Amino acid sequence: MRYYCCCLLLLLASSLCASDWQAYYQRSAELMANDQDFIQAELKLLGQAQPELPAATRRFGFDTNQPVDWYLTEEGQQVVAAILSLQTPSGGWSKRTDMSKPRQPGQAFGVETNYIPTFDNSATTTQLWVLANAYSVSGKPAYRQAFERGIRLLLSAQYPNGGWPQSFPLRGGYHDHITLNDEVTEDILKLLWHSLQAEHPFNFVSEELREAIAPQFEKGLAMVLRLQQQDDNGLSLWAAQYHKHSLEPAWARAYEMPALATAESATLLDFLMQLPDPSAELQASIHSAMRWYQRHQILDHHWHPTQRVLVQQPGAEPIWPRFAELGSNRPIFGDRDGSLYYDVHQVSLERRQGYGWYTDKPAATLVRYQNWRQQFPE
Repeated sequence: MRYYCCCLLLLLASSLCASDWQAYYQRSAELMANDQDFIQAELKLLGQAQPELPAATRRFGFDTNQPVDWYLTEEGQQVVAAILSLQTPSGGWSKRTDMSKPRQPGQAFGVETNYIPTFDNSATTTQLWVLANAYSVSGKPAYRQAFERGIRLLLSAQYPNGGWPQSFPLRGGYHDHITLNDEVTEDILKLLWHSLQAEHPFNFVSEELREAIAPQFEKGLAMVLRLQQQDDNGLSLWAAQYHKHSLEPAWARAYEMPALATAESATLLDFLMQLPDPSAELQASIHSAMRWYQRHQILDHHWHPTQRVLVQQPGAEPIWPRFAELGSNRPIFGDRDGSLYYDVHQVSLERRQGYGWYTDKPAATLVRYQNWRQQFPE
């Protein structure tokens, strides 16, 4: 009888989990349909067959590091108005879209329609920071409403297991992986964390919204700890992306193999070290990752910024490979045809020039760690 009860409980838990995922996929499909229906209705009214594209840019078309008083200027208000116009009906924003210019009727919400809304390249989270700053000095209800819609999208986008995809609504392929690449998960967690604090510029966030954020932030943080990889020395770093169900490190583009991502792991650790009262598990995670960086730094070498070759340079500051092979921790490199190499010079010139195969970001993280470990020694 006891065995039967245990099996029944496991069956019910499995069923609930499946139900959670089914509801998640349904929510994604509904948001996608709403976005598409909005565009189609607008095109029909205009007698237009296809949406035109807004202006493209590498980032967002304006300096995102502005003092809050800037949002009271005419230029600042124009930028925020453009951001409001480019928020999708589902609540997010695109990347590589000039957000200093307002969206016109009949335009797509971004230059890459299949990517919107997205959290890649700091999209959506950046716009939400802007809206928080703008609302803090202007008090305009439209800014607050757009901010709350965007936060609700972030919460809706979180997988039932606690991870976040690169884009939501889901669009398929590697974009559906739980994504740490380009700081996607870190950007979301950081925004949610600050939204939970009753501090400027997020002191307007309602108690109701904070109560919705809190458990999902904790679930996201728990997933981050769960995704940290291990080798023979214990916990190491994090991969760039993971399959949403198996949680195994996964491929993205052909030259982005399942591997430890040293730059994203470093900036993630920067955020984790800012959290007050870290649990014993979190402290162990940070200490172990920092030991990995100390073991695997590359000394007396320099990644030449123009020639794109690794050259000997005695006394050079430490660097790390962009990717380290799972298990062996060897530097590993990829090419557009899916080829993998242990020597970066075997990678095609196009990919050596178009991708950053080495990074010095962990050096600054290790400096911050020296201060952090004084407060939380091993």
